[in-house]
Amino acid sequence: MAAYLSMGEAHRRIADYLSRLDDAISQSDGADLASLLAISSAPASTPLSDALAAFPDFPRLASDRFPHLSDFLPPLLRAIHSHSLRRFGDAYSSFEKAASAFLQEFRNWETPWAMEAMHMVALEIRLLAEKADRELVMSGKNPDKLQAAGSFLMKVFGALAVKGPKRVGALYVTCQLFKIYFRLGTVNLCRSVIRSIETARNFDFEDFPVKDKVTYMYYTGRLEVFNENFLVADQKLTYALMHCNPQSESNLRKILKFLIPVKLSIGVLPRRTLLEKYNLLEYADIVTSLRRGDLRLLKQALDRHEDQ
Repeated sequence: MAAYLSMGEAHRRIADYLSRLDDAISQSDGADLASLLAISSAPASTPLSDALAAFPDFPRLASDRFPHLSDFLPPLLRAIHSHSLRRFGDAYSSFEKAASAFLQEFRNWETPWAMEAMHMVALEIRLLAEKADRELVMSGKNPDKLQAAGSFLMKVFGALAVKGPKRVGALYVTCQLFKIYFRLGTVNLCRSVIRSIETARNFDFEDFPVKDKVTYMYYTGRLEVFNENFLVADQKLTYALMHCNPQSESNLRKILKFLIPVKLSIGVLPRRTLLEKYNLLEYADIVTSLRRGDLRLLKQALDRHEDQ
């Protein structure tokens, strides 16, 4: 517990964390830097969060020890501290300041060594915004952090959507934007990002990591469903299914949840074993009714499973 931590030990822990961050940057260690920027996945009580609680002057410690990172480290520590106290609105605001400073540094680095860390920043800005908005709703205030996160991620996308090796990181940020737009119900905002990915000459879709391509195809396939372009939706969602990690049953189920009704709309009926394997039995009676040509059973099935 933070109450039993001496000032000296708290100082040591904070200094150690700051030194690891500085070393990761100076040694171009993107993986270690990414792990140090993970906030949402950390438990409330950690050696660092306890130290921050016991040593309230941590912003000055960070600025004094590493003045070249004075725009980045103090707000990052504030974000970690606020998150450990479950003050998610404060955590988001502080992290956005740290993320903006990190993005500025990232733009100046010629090689993409920090791409994994940049992706962690993109992930954290979304997750913290979601927590902050839930907190704002509970207090009767306007939830506006997720929208702000989308605006920030567009800046990140702009930094990646350039010629050069950094462009391979753009699809991951695009998928984070999709998740934000779908949650906010502003899917129309996806169009400009899709246009940038699919028409820009500096992007070659096959160069992107497989997991990012799967996520991209899943969300763009869902968009085609909304637009009732079922043949295109079938192509995109089938691509996502075929290239998804076969061990990731939860992701496969998410894809099938949209792909199955798309297949039904074009006359392709799934096997019951598939529905059972991925717990999608809400489609079982629909498939049976279509095989039999039983309109009464079809109506009953649609009424019963309307929510799904």
